[in-house]
This record gives sequence, structure tokens and C-alpha cells, in this order.
Amino acid sequence: MKRLKMSEEGTRIPLDRCCAGVSRRDLLRWGLLGAGAWALEPVRALALELPPVQHRVPQTLAGSDRALRDLIARYAVARDDPWAVMHGIRAIGSKFSVAGKPAIDYLCAHELRERSEAGRTYLAMPVEVEGHQNTFLKTMLEAGVGPDQQITVAGRRRKVADLLHDAKQLFTYEPSKINGSADELSWSIIAFAMTTSPNQDSWTNARGRQIRLRDVVAYAFDTLDWAAADFRKAMAEGRTPTGKDRIENFTCGGTHLIYAVGVAVRYGHLGEGGRRRFAEQLRMLIWRLRVDPLLLDDYYKVVAKAYPDKAARWRPYQLDSRLKFLGHAFEILSYNRLFRLAPLNSEQERQVEQAGQLLAQTVREVATLNLQAIKRENRKLFDLLIGDACHAYHGIHMVRGENQV
Repeated sequence: MKRLKMSEEGTRIPLDRCCAGVSRRDLLRWGLLGAGAWALEPVRALALELPPVQHRVPQTLAGSDRALRDLIARYAVARDDPWAVMHGIRAIGSKFSVAGKPAIDYLCAHELRERSEAGRTYLAMPVEVEGHQNTFLKTMLEAGVGPDQQITVAGRRRKVADLLHDAKQLFTYEPSKINGSADELSWSIIAFAMTTSPNQDSWTNARGRQIRLRDVVAYAFDTLDWAAADFRKAMAEGRTPTGKDRIENFTCGGTHLIYAVGVAVRYGHLGEGGRRRFAEQLRMLIWRLRVDPLLLDDYYKVVAKAYPDKAARWRPYQLDSRLKFLGHAFEILSYNRLFRLAPLNSEQERQVEQAGQLLAQTVREVATLNLQAIKRENRKLFDLLIGDACHAYHGIHMVRGENQV
């Protein structure tokens, strides 16, 4: 059963292995979109501008990707851990395999389920398996799996298009109040933005409610603005905050939601206004590349002082928290660079390079951890480390155009 935490307004927000246990409460030149070619009919109409521009992996991170891939190949292939397998697909792509078979086929055959809603049956991945609604769907789509690809579910032949159709039918959200609940929309926004034309972005869900994707994306932007209001003020005043903002309580520090609106912008949703809003989110993220690790280190200094005899036990959590934020941030940065969504100035490029050095240092230290022992003693921490290693690997490699449609 999913654990829940409370937002400051009392809204119940799902907690999962992607972020649970390591939040600090608990312990980041171009103006046009680049909409690479893909076979989806709605997306084909969006291939309006320049093609993706592939880059080399930064020299600073050249060794890190190899270390991460070794971890992924060893630990993300467990058949009894579909969440880790899903992250292996995120890292490596549709060719990622489990027990000698494509991991996507394995998950479809063993984990996809049918569920009832409003008297009808729909295809869906259980949330307790994927962590967030439509994580598996968006992971397949971003890995280049098209809607016509056949999948086997409960012994029956289906198509990815069936899963996409049913995901839209089951999708709902409550835009009446801006709060942390919008964080859970990130994965759905990605899947729908990639497969829905901005000119035909409305549908009626299983409950008879009309959904307009442009409204969902705007709501996500509004939520990000609300959640980082204190950070924005500190950035404008040129000071380093002494405490975290609400966005820190979002999944992986809000990076999933920032990435989601970036994907929506790439595919033309909200037009020029959306691109401007994403550029502001990117500016904030790059500022946070320095701020978040500082706040994180300050937190663990307090922990070490309070529990001096247990400091070594907290070190893997500290490393994972840093790997989580920086790895996810580099996914956003690489996506922006690959598809030329917003330009970076020289100072921002310098900040990104410094963050890359810190990520490389973090990966080196993670690679020295005894992950087998961690797996035996603390399965949640183990899954966190493997999942965040997968995101970091993808963030590093995406600049080469790998595993990213």
C-alpha cells in the first residue's frame, strides 16, 4: 500500500521509493523547439523545427557513466523487483533485458493488469509496482516504443496504444487549488504531451470529465511557481537560503515535474509562453545546482553531530540524496541541450560544469558502497540507489541522443 504524507494544506501526497526516506524532512542559446522524428501520428505534425543536436558526454562525467552502467547491469535486472527493472529501461532503453528477454516484454507479461472504472475494464500498471501513475507508459514511449508495438498481457495480445488510450481514460486531476498533489501528474504529462497534438489536446475521461492537456501543463507550471516561491525570492536577492522550499518535498526535489513541463514544451504545448516559462524553471534549477547540495550537506552535518557514533550509517543516504537531485537535474539539462529549448549563458554553463564535477565525485563514492549488504539490510535504500543511478546514467548519456526519442 502506498504511504502518504501531508502537504502544508493537508493534501495527501503519495510517497514512494523514488523519494521516500531521503527528503530532508526525513532524512537544472536556443529559442526554437526541436521535435525529433517519431512514428506517432499526433507527434509527426509537431516536427516543426530543428532536429536534435547530439553532444559528447562531458569529459568530467566520462568515467561516471561506465561506473553507473556496471551498477545497472548488475542490480537492475532482478525479476522480483519490477520497479528497478523499469528504471533499467529508463537508463539503457528498449534493449534492456531481464533473464535474456526484453525487459519491456517481461514487465508487460508479468506486471500489467486490468482494472475496473465506472463499469468498464482498463489496462494499467499497478501504482504499487510503478511508483507513480503512468511511469511505465512514459518510460516505454521515451525509449522509442511506438503505439503499434504489440505486447502480451495475461496471455492476450494487446498494443501499447491500448495502454495509452486507457491511461487517458483513467487520468484525472483536481486543479482547484495549487498544492503538492500536482507532483503526481509528472509522468502522465510526459506520456500525453508526446502523443497529443496541441491543436487537439482535449478528451473525455472514464468519469465523463473533459480533460484539456494545456490546462494540465499550465497547472503544473503554476504549481512549480508556488512550490519554489521562497527560492525564487532568495535567487532574486542574491542570497543562499538557510532552509528548503516546498519544492524540496516533491518527488526527487521537483525534478520530475520540471522535466515533464520541458517535454510538454518540446512538443509544442503552451507555445511561446510555455517556452518562456520553462526557461525560468531552468534558470531556477541551475541556481539550485549549488544551493541544494549545500542545504543537504548542512542537514547531514547536524545529523552527524547529533549521532556521532552512527555517521557512517547515514553516509549512503547522503550520497543517494545528492545522486538523486544531480542525476535528475542532468536529465533536464541534457534534454534541454539535446532539443535546444532554452539557451544557457556562460555563467550558467560554468555552474553546470561544477555540478557535473560534484556528480562525478558522488558516483565514484557510490560505486564503492557495498550494495549487496545494503540490499540485505535496507531494501528501500538499495532501490533508491539503483533507481537514482539509472536516472543519472540516462542524464549523462541523453546528450548523445541515446534512449530518448
